[in-house]
Amino acid sequence: MSNADEKRVQKLAERKGFHLEKAGHGNSHGRFYIMNVAEGARMRSGAADHEYSFSLEEAEAWLSAYSK
Repeated sequence: MSNADEKRVQKLAERKGFHLEKAGHGNSHGRFYIMNVAEGARMRSGAADHEYSFSLEEAEAWLSAYSK
């Protein structure tokens, strides 16, 4: 996915009260954390090998399905 896709998903996250963070190094490189702004906590992805990190596509799907 492109940089524009990342920005689109970041804006989606912000509209829902979350922040999208790059996961960084190691096993999670190229993945993202969805952070709950109010609680300062990472959201669970449900993936066995990446419990708290999402691919950009997974993050977009999770955020699209999320409702308060």
